[in-house]
Amino acid sequence: MKVLVDGQLIEYKKEGTGKTILLLHGWGDSLATFDDIAVYLVTRGFEVIRFDFPGFGNSPAPVHTWGVVDYARLTSNVLTKLKITDLYAVIGHSFGGRVIIKSFANNVLKVDKVILIGAAGIKPARSFKKQIFKSIAKVGKVATAVPGLRRLRNNLRAKLYNAAGSTDYLLAGNMQKIFLRTINEDLLPEVASVNVPTLLIWGQEDYETPVKDGITMEQRIKDSRLVVVPETGHFVFKDDFTAIKKELDLFL
Repeated sequence: MKVLVDGQLIEYKKEGTGKTILLLHGWGDSLATFDDIAVYLVTRGFEVIRFDFPGFGNSPAPVHTWGVVDYARLTSNVLTKLKITDLYAVIGHSFGGRVIIKSFANNVLKVDKVILIGAAGIKPARSFKKQIFKSIAKVGKVATAVPGLRRLRNNLRAKLYNAAGSTDYLLAGNMQKIFLRTINEDLLPEVASVNVPTLLIWGQEDYETPVKDGITMEQRIKDSRLVVVPETGHFVFKDDFTAIKKELDLFL
């Protein structure tokens, strides 16, 4: 189904009956990533709402360069549009976690419980290796601007960005500016604004948002508990769904 919110056409799904739970997907993902969780929650007697963020899935990209706060406001307005006035819980994976943190910081989300799964938002320290590669990338950009070398520019830049660990930027397509604005914003000072019972779920082998980020969030969110699931990665809810179901039952 589709709904028009703030001039954005939003693809969404609304399933089940009972207390309402909102699911927010990660960067480059879509509402479909939560298929298993949605089905499970519906069988447990909840109403589940999920939607594609603008620029992902079947929701067109924003015309302007949005920041996390814009996605937070849109999330609030989607709930208003769908006439959801009593939200029981919100579950956010990766970028969805960013949106939840920013929503609390800007007081645009009222909910009883929060579940953050491999949540993004804490800006990593720039490694020495990445600094060098980024410098090389800049040099490469200049070098390939020289007449006769321009045709090699795209291929060289792709290799340099890949070496620098910035393939997400290349894959972002028309969302590149939004991607850069997003990852350059450190939400660490705003994490403590999450002031409701919070469950933090992390994959032990998550290299996108490492466990240390989960530990930091647990320290800053007053009423929170961190669960680290062994032998799982960034998509912990797909790697070990049995463990996730257990935690959902205990928390919800």
